[in-house]
Amino acid sequence: TPDGCALVSRGCGGLSSAMTIPASAARVVSPARRDVRALRSRAGSRATFSKQARVNNEIVARAFSIVEPATKVSFPKTFNPHGGDTMQCIGAGVREKKIAIINVKVYGVAMYVDAAKCKEELANGGSLLTGSFDKALLVQLVRDVDGKTFWEALDEAVGPRIRRIATDMATAEDEDGNFMASVAEAAEVAEEKAMDECEEIKGLFQGRKLRKDDKVLIWWSPNKGKFEIGVVGGMPLELTSQQLAQAVFDVYCGDDPVSPSAYQSFVAGAAAL
Repeated sequence: TPDGCALVSRGCGGLSSAMTIPASAARVVSPARRDVRALRSRAGSRATFSKQARVNNEIVARAFSIVEPATKVSFPKTFNPHGGDTMQCIGAGVREKKIAIINVKVYGVAMYVDAAKCKEELANGGSLLTGSFDKALLVQLVRDVDGKTFWEALDEAVGPRIRRIATDMATAEDEDGNFMASVAEAAEVAEEKAMDECEEIKGLFQGRKLRKDDKVLIWWSPNKGKFEIGVVGGMPLELTSQQLAQAVFDVYCGDDPVSPSAYQSFVAGAAAL
C-alpha cells in the first residue's frame, strides 16, 4: 500500500476447549465459544466483511494519494526527488488528444512543488510558471504510446513557446526604452541551446515504446539551473536550458495550457497551500 501503509486484520486467537458442567447447573458459555457461534451464524456475511475491508483499504490508500478523476490515475501526495526536500502534489488533470472527432485520454499529469517556497512566492505576486521554487510534472500514461509520438506531440507545443520566449528576451528594452544588442544576442544563443536540447529529448524517446502506466518525470530547479526529463525507472536526461524548462512548464501552467483541467487543479491546489 502507498507510503508504507498496510491494512491490518486481526484474527481470532486459539479457542479454549469445551468445559464439562453438571446438567443442573446454569449453562455458562465462554466468550470464545460465543465468538465461534457468532461467526457461524454470520457465515453469510463474510463476503460483506471482505468487501468492507477492501473499501477501508481504498480509503487509506486515497489518504496518501491524489486521484485524477477522468483517468482514475492515483498520484502520490508527496515525493523526494534526488533525496532533497519533499515536494507536494498540488493537483492533477488529464491530457486528451483529438483523433478524428473523438477526444482520447492519453495521460494523467500531476504537478509537484516545494510547498513552503511556492506559498511564499505566490503570496508575493509570483506564479506557478515564473516562481523560482523547485517544481515537477509527473505524467502517467493510460494507453500505449510510441515514444517518438509522445515527444512530437509535446514538442509541437514546446517549439512555439521557445521562440516566443526568445523573442520576448530579444526585444527587451533598457529603462530608457533603448534596444539592447547584447541582450538580443544572448536571446539568440539561448534559443539555439533550447532547440539543441530538444533534439536530445527526442533522442531519449526515439524508438522507445511507452506502455500504459509508464511514468515520465519532468523536474525543474530554477535556482540550481537544472532541468531533467526521463521515464521513471530509467536514467533521466540532465539538461541546463532554462528557456526549454520554462517552455515545457508553460505547456501545462502557462496562459494557454494543453490541459485546462490540470491547470485549474494546479491553481486551486496552490491557493490552498
